[in-house]
Amino acid sequence: MNPLTTVLIVVSVCAIIGAIVAIVAWRKANIRVTRLRDVNRELSGQLTQAYELPQVASRLGVLNHVAMVFNPAKAAADQARPLVTQACALFGLPEPKFYETDPEDSGYAATQRAVQDGAQLVVIAGGDGTVRAAAKVLYNTDVQMGIIPTGTGNLLARNLKLPINDVHSCISIAFNGQSRAVDVVSLDMLHDDDTWDNQVSVVIAGAGYDAQIMHSTSDRLKAAAGWLAYTEAGVRHLRGKRHAVTVSSDGTEPKRYRVRSAMIANCGYLTGGINMLPDAVIDDGLLDVALLDPRHLVDWIQVASAALTTKRKSPRVTTFQVRTCRMVFEEPLVAQIDGDPIPQIKEVKATTIPLSLRVRVPVDPSPDAE
Repeated sequence: MNPLTTVLIVVSVCAIIGAIVAIVAWRKANIRVTRLRDVNRELSGQLTQAYELPQVASRLGVLNHVAMVFNPAKAAADQARPLVTQACALFGLPEPKFYETDPEDSGYAATQRAVQDGAQLVVIAGGDGTVRAAAKVLYNTDVQMGIIPTGTGNLLARNLKLPINDVHSCISIAFNGQSRAVDVVSLDMLHDDDTWDNQVSVVIAGAGYDAQIMHSTSDRLKAAAGWLAYTEAGVRHLRGKRHAVTVSSDGTEPKRYRVRSAMIANCGYLTGGINMLPDAVIDDGLLDVALLDPRHLVDWIQVASAALTTKRKSPRVTTFQVRTCRMVFEEPLVAQIDGDPIPQIKEVKATTIPLSLRVRVPVDPSPDAE
């Protein structure tokens, strides 16, 4: 065979083999691309379904900067700090910033600093006083609040059905829950020294018997017995005189009452399973006014029974719903806001600020959930 012919045959065979190899490689590559496209399509479908889950959809694209305001005196705060840092890392967020409260400021200044530093979610680890101080900064803003309840009463947390004494679950809700807009109550108060100041309430404010309990409950007893400490002070002040208060609301004519306690509520669920105002809803844009007028032990039993069962109302409790309310006391009375005692007041003007505070809450599984 001619050497040239041999070379041509070898070259042709190599070309054919090369072509076959190329075709096989192309087909394999094409199969890999098709499989990859199918996997991506399937993964995209899974992600689309995941995005439709409320707890995921409410999170994506919302949180960028997280801050934590905490009371360093609470042991739970030490537990919460590394967990909040870990949660930010899991979500691919920048490290959170931490701000301590101090005895002179229960959280207002710390929350202000957090907002000024760009926080979009402020996780509050503290009691009702810290939550209330933070709410005064955060209402009417786009900054959301997460709550890790570490106080005695934890009233807002209870009304929002947050898990008490469960730091892990509360942090999970702060990151994986949904945002709920709730009302805030603005309180302009005239004190015994004739000075005015403005505070906010997210749960319930009052003057008279309820405030006496808050003023006289021992901090040492609260640390030892929790919310049960309030019962000792409650029994101690059960007997007492009634006070005259003139109430006007939504522009109506003033009406005079004699009461042991006058309260303005945003929501009504208290410690110990007591629902003081079962009609109070935290996002209905209304204030719930409660005027307690028990005169003896039997009346108090009726009031307590109604609060515990919520099936009937006590005749010794007058309640009504309004948007604004003014109370003028005949004599200065000790007062409280969300369980925190405040100096005596002679007058209070309350106004609801509807849906002004956004709080992280457990996901509502209903289809109408936000």
